[in-house]
Amino acid sequence: MLKLFATAAGGLSELLREELMSLGAKNVKAQPRGVSFEGNLEIAYRACLWSRLANRIFLTVLETELETQEDLTAEVERIDWSEHMDAFGTFSVSFSGKGMGIDHSHYGALKIKDGIVDHFRNNGGERPIVEKQNPELRVHGHLNRNQLTLSIDLVGYSLHQRGYREGQQVTAPLKENVAAALLMRAGWPEIAKQGGALYDPMCGSGTFLIEAAMMASDLAPGMDKADKMGFITWKKHDEDLWESLLVEAEAREAAGLRTLPAIYGSDVSHKSLDIAEEAIAAAGYEDSIEIKQMSVEQGRRWGDWMPGLIITNPPYGERLGEVDEVKIIYSALGHYLKTEFDGWKAAVLTCNPELGMYIGLKAVRSHNFNNAALECKLFRFEVEEAYHREPAVRGGANLAEEVRNALPEMEQSDGAKMFSNRLKKNLKPLRKWAKSNQIMAYRVYDADMPEYSLAVDYYHTLEGGEWVVVNEYAAPKTVDRGAAKRRLHEAISVLPSVFDLAPDHIIFKIRERQKGSSQYEKLDENKQYFTVMENGVKLRVNFTDYLDTGLFLDHRDVRAYVAKQSRGKRLLNLFCYTATATAQAAVQGASSSLSVDMSKTYLYWAKHNLMINGCDESKHRLLQENVLEWLDEASETQQGQFDVIFLDPPSFSTSKRMEGTLDIQRDHVELINKTLKLLKNGGELIFSTNLRKFKLDKAALEAYELSDLTHKTMPKDFQRNTKIHQAWSIIKSV
Repeated sequence: MLKLFATAAGGLSELLREELMSLGAKNVKAQPRGVSFEGNLEIAYRACLWSRLANRIFLTVLETELETQEDLTAEVERIDWSEHMDAFGTFSVSFSGKGMGIDHSHYGALKIKDGIVDHFRNNGGERPIVEKQNPELRVHGHLNRNQLTLSIDLVGYSLHQRGYREGQQVTAPLKENVAAALLMRAGWPEIAKQGGALYDPMCGSGTFLIEAAMMASDLAPGMDKADKMGFITWKKHDEDLWESLLVEAEAREAAGLRTLPAIYGSDVSHKSLDIAEEAIAAAGYEDSIEIKQMSVEQGRRWGDWMPGLIITNPPYGERLGEVDEVKIIYSALGHYLKTEFDGWKAAVLTCNPELGMYIGLKAVRSHNFNNAALECKLFRFEVEEAYHREPAVRGGANLAEEVRNALPEMEQSDGAKMFSNRLKKNLKPLRKWAKSNQIMAYRVYDADMPEYSLAVDYYHTLEGGEWVVVNEYAAPKTVDRGAAKRRLHEAISVLPSVFDLAPDHIIFKIRERQKGSSQYEKLDENKQYFTVMENGVKLRVNFTDYLDTGLFLDHRDVRAYVAKQSRGKRLLNLFCYTATATAQAAVQGASSSLSVDMSKTYLYWAKHNLMINGCDESKHRLLQENVLEWLDEASETQQGQFDVIFLDPPSFSTSKRMEGTLDIQRDHVELINKTLKLLKNGGELIFSTNLRKFKLDKAALEAYELSDLTHKTMPKDFQRNTKIHQAWSIIKSV
């Protein structure tokens, strides 16, 4: 077992200890200036490659007590340095500490250098050369009174230098490894796994953003400078082992990029954002991190984001002069958090703890950190009304609780009456239409009035219960945030009376933009499934556990079209979700089907959709695969295997195979062409997308017979908002 030591900035030793244990290190002990540990060469290499927190990794070659100052050179000479370098090689020496009359680092380094040179002179006559810039071996000595520790510096530079700031003439306010530690303390790794977003509203040069992306994408922080590691020229270096670890790291990054959550940053300074943009590009995340110039005083986020973590390092006072001016910024930050990010977690680093009081939130935890010579504190917050230090409007709560808490007079307000009248106006003809067409689930309202930015869906289940599912969309930027909350309460207050339902049968959700795996994450764990009929087929729905119910209502007529075209034919359903289209096709006589999706959860759901309709599992198969990766292989090995293909991809998705992301507008031609390889001559591809601004590149697909199905597949309950989806039939010519 090798003895090793990882140095770290003040306050990071405990976190570094946990990190090294996760890498497989043994006998790990946190110490004031770092962490001692043991392991084989692979563990040493992993620490160099994967540690986000360490500064340097040292391999201990000598630990001894000195009797006199002269013993220093003699003890160094006794080491067999030929195991570590050649006699004609180059080396450098660094030194820290003091004792035995050695008070200067230069003198201590000189004594160690003499010992190394003497060893080679006394064993063959040749001597190595001291080279300070690019030596083949870096040696470090540390003296604590009479205790000497001699080590080989395996890295040769501080690991906080990831590589993405090389060439920049700027000193970031936060070192990269300190930023990584703050993200760990704030809980970002777990939030990222759940698909939550990250936002830094005062991002400066972008260190938090880049480190967050590196963590979430499982990028080894030492990867960009892997060929500059000090041990590359060390005589005991195992090149095959190192290469195998790099291959593993590349595979992990490729997998991690596919589920990279949304990361955003903003700052008032365009100069800082220019620096951030350059570093983001150098780190390879220009397609994954979005930044914008704005101040927290503006108090508006610019999109619908999956709730996650806000983390930031505001000014402390020195850079802006008067502390009173900085207090205004902290107050504005607190207002921004409470009005725009209810339900999020937040972490704020400050070197003036008093300023944390001006945020207006009660911290749930705090941690001490050192940022260079400054002693700082990280405050962690739950952005919820219970922690507000001053009254604020509650948002994003359970609907039943909202109804109970809404003021009685809210239902009698002019706005509530107006919203109620619109619902009743929509509902009357829809009920008659749904009854005559045996439709049990339909949309009643879809942000018909911009001030009431909701979608309201009605479900009548076979179990006999009626339910209403309400999704809140982000209000337009022109609508005041407080006014939007008031109107939300007005809308909520009238729903039970309009639908004649108890409040606990009205489910309220906040509709956020989905990223990566977030669409598959649970909101709850009720496991209550109900059944609705559509086009003569039973379909399972769940109102509480997921953001979506398992049934996209706007695709009702698309599913009917797919089922009709699949009679007696072989169907392929890509990005199949809960395979509702497959179930309908199977019931209507499809000879066989293959449904592909990456979510185990939704495929289990799909299996039950097929089972409750008595579908033959041997003919109607489900496959858990990343569709984009599966297509790459299948388009070469399964050409012409299907008569009908239903392709309904997400608008955006992370995938390294598509230049870092799948953007359906940018990539649809390539995706369609790959899919068409699986279609037999004369077969039909039904392509659909919910991207509202989507434009099909007809010129690139002119070799095929195209028919626009959008109008034909737009259900009556969505005809008020015909931009909900677009659909085409693409015939592969014989």
